[in-house]
Amino acid sequence: MPTPTPNASISRRRFWLDEAGPAGARSVHHVYAPIETLRCNVEESGTGLRNVSFSDLVVLDDGSFRAYATVYSTDHRTMRIGIWESGDAVNWSACRLGETNLVEFANLPGDQTAAAGPQVIRLPNGRWRMYFWKHRDGHLRCLVAESEEGLKWRVLDVDRPVLYHPADGGLWKLAEGLGVHEAVKVDLPPDRVLARKRLWSNDSANFYYNDRLGRFECYSVWLHPAIPSRRVDVDNAPGVHRLIQRRLSADGIDWSDAELVILPDERDPWDVQFYFLGVQWVEDFMIGSLGYYRVEDGQQTMDTDLCFSTDGRRWQRPVRGGWIPRCPGPASAGIYAANRWLDVGGRWMTVFTATPNPHNTRQWEVTTMAAAFDANRFVGVAAGRTPGGFVTEPFVLSRPDIVLDADVRGWLRAELCDGFGAKLPGFHLMDSLPVEGDSASHVLRWKAANVADHLFDCVRLRLEFADAVVYSVAF
Repeated sequence: MPTPTPNASISRRRFWLDEAGPAGARSVHHVYAPIETLRCNVEESGTGLRNVSFSDLVVLDDGSFRAYATVYSTDHRTMRIGIWESGDAVNWSACRLGETNLVEFANLPGDQTAAAGPQVIRLPNGRWRMYFWKHRDGHLRCLVAESEEGLKWRVLDVDRPVLYHPADGGLWKLAEGLGVHEAVKVDLPPDRVLARKRLWSNDSANFYYNDRLGRFECYSVWLHPAIPSRRVDVDNAPGVHRLIQRRLSADGIDWSDAELVILPDERDPWDVQFYFLGVQWVEDFMIGSLGYYRVEDGQQTMDTDLCFSTDGRRWQRPVRGGWIPRCPGPASAGIYAANRWLDVGGRWMTVFTATPNPHNTRQWEVTTMAAAFDANRFVGVAAGRTPGGFVTEPFVLSRPDIVLDADVRGWLRAELCDGFGAKLPGFHLMDSLPVEGDSASHVLRWKAANVADHLFDCVRLRLEFADAVVYSVAF
């Protein structure tokens, strides 16, 4: 999870990602930026297993991309981990590991057809590490494997998982024929129950190495016992509500206690649950792709929120649900995003699994898709035909111009103020030269005043606009 902003630098760009909205806001609201969706071309693995769900995306040393995915039958009875590579993140070639591109784990006894959810990290020492979930043989646990080159993998210790699903070891029971999780009473020594409960997670977990802080981080699903007012019996796990937890580790093997970081609140629908959280650093903040899961009967749909944080603990969710649009066709019921974005030609791109099937179905058909968007367009502040506006937080001007990333179909004008919001001479709204068009590099200008005269001054910017979306300002 490397950050593009070096440790000794700070961002010189301002976004408006706080769900409360920017200061002095009137007649504006948050919106997602436009997204382009593409259908990926994924070479078959050579096994007859046609369902492919990309879990992790890695940038290789030559700038190309590698994907680690779960390959499975429509009934999920067979699950393997496969590897693909690509130069453009759209056309993916199977990475041959023999007759197929499927991983054969060394030191993994028992069933090799029940491995899923791979997460891969390049370690500081140059080795590769994979976290994945092993099912069957009495197991439902997250194991660790390592590799020299990211292709041939050896499991470290089957009996030392980093996370447990509650079903591992019989703490929970999978109801026959229903495919639903329900808590049951079992007779285990209290210390064993607590040792496993401390590491409980759903089998959806994203792992990272934070090179800025020198630690491993995990974002996964905490299973809260269902409460009657939120319980939905048609769900595949009606006995729980899914929340997002975070764990930290110095070595990626021994993990901290869980810290709950995202729960539904008063702005969410009554039935919403959170199914995954993939994160990445951009500038000096984190962006999360949050699995936004409507569990009620008639929906059972999976969308992806964008959420934002500076510390990984407190997350802002200015727009809720539907960052990657669902539409009639392969993405009509579910979008399951991979855990990272890729920089492809100056745009961000991610690969996601799209399905027309609701989440509680027993049979799944999926399509691998890609979503691409402009590099600094995450969430914008929009005004319609009625003019709106807001004031930025104070910033120190470090360049001789101010550049706005905005789509202005109507008009926009700007006012430069001191740090307390008082208008600076020559920079009144009436002095502003109008801004029009869709550009990431609108330079703000005034009739007779020069922005460079205020280099390294503490200033604010007041914006007023109609029929426009403002994404960010660079200063």
